[in-house]
Amino acid sequence: MTAPLRVLALTVLLAATLVLPSAGGPLGAALIWSLCLSMLVRSRPSGWLSLASLYLLVLGIFHLGLIVPDALGISTEDAPQWAHSSQLGAALGLFSIASIAFTLGAGAYTRVPLEEDAAPLPPQRALFWMGVLVAVCGAAMLWAGVLKLGLLSLGYSAHFERAMMEDVRFFGFGLMLFPMGVLVGAVGATQRQMLALGGMLAVVLGPLFLGGFRGPAIVQATALLAVWARKDRRIARRLAITGTVVAIVLIPAIGVTRDAAEGLSVGLAKFRPLAVLRETGGSLYPLVVTTERVRLGSEKPWMGRSYFMSVQRIVPNISRRWTPPSGQRTLTPSTWATMHADSWAYEHGGGIGFSGVAEPYLNFGVAGVVIFFLLLGFVIQRWDRWLARDPFRAAIGAASFGTVLWTVRNDAMELFRVLVFASATVLAAWLATRIWARR
Repeated sequence: MTAPLRVLALTVLLAATLVLPSAGGPLGAALIWSLCLSMLVRSRPSGWLSLASLYLLVLGIFHLGLIVPDALGISTEDAPQWAHSSQLGAALGLFSIASIAFTLGAGAYTRVPLEEDAAPLPPQRALFWMGVLVAVCGAAMLWAGVLKLGLLSLGYSAHFERAMMEDVRFFGFGLMLFPMGVLVGAVGATQRQMLALGGMLAVVLGPLFLGGFRGPAIVQATALLAVWARKDRRIARRLAITGTVVAIVLIPAIGVTRDAAEGLSVGLAKFRPLAVLRETGGSLYPLVVTTERVRLGSEKPWMGRSYFMSVQRIVPNISRRWTPPSGQRTLTPSTWATMHADSWAYEHGGGIGFSGVAEPYLNFGVAGVVIFFLLLGFVIQRWDRWLARDPFRAAIGAASFGTVLWTVRNDAMELFRVLVFASATVLAAWLATRIWARR
């Protein structure tokens, strides 16, 4: 199929999904997603490990992982109550619209010439050392917060309970800064230095992953793999396969450990092949909640309020006095969804997460989903191109990509902050390179 025909096919499919947003149900949404993903993989020399392919892969797993096995009748557990909502079809329609719009925006209908991606991404010393410096500072802040809050001894839920009454800024800011520095350093690293950065990521985030903080470790490791594929595709593929196997086994086991306060061995003993899909597929829940409230008129569109809140959070709170935020106007999308879906979790600092599809819909409706994902696909396509051409711009995209993946199952509160801090880090490395060249 030629490029114009692919564009026409995707456009017609998008129009049909907009007209009949609830048509097809879970299997129809899975079919559309699979078609879009295959087009992205085939259009990228990096295949599965391109930024665009990884994003759509993660988006599908976190929105379809629970509902599709139930629809196929291969799940051994009963579907949760929200899966019987009258708005489930509309929520799946929004997911299909997002998948098609992202694929169009990412230019999956064209093939990037292989010669543009043939050579590995060259090392850049200033980027590597600046990234390592930022990563070390972030790791120190992160573990200072971990020790202060007693997360290793008190468990996963202690973070959310203490966030209601104690200062968690060191933990949160360190968790943002450390992987951002690792990814900036990875773009400038040699193949041997990549091994050191991968080890650093495992050592710093590994204990948190085993302690229940699975999401941050998974998305940042995925972003690192995308950079690694531009350094040594063979090693990156092996690490991706190994990491997938480990995730399939450990993610459900850690879920049992953190929720039921049981040992990891108990969680491993309860291993089931499809358990990881049920664990990850819960991002459809907040999308269903959002669809219910917006479509039924219980919630007026936010008209960009959550994105404005994200911009306001770019400058970190460095005040010596800290008070937890309060008031409904300061609710983030994830806390808003939790408040309406699970009042007990909301009152105790827990949450149900959020959805990358739900946020543009909550702000601007169906049009917001289409425009947002068209733009997101275009931006990630540019980041993919930068990884083949421009190390400094590529470092900004790579450092931001982990947070973009995080927005698949959460809101965008940290996105603009990471983008600005990553840009500042890369700018410092670029200035250091210029100064050194002049001397």
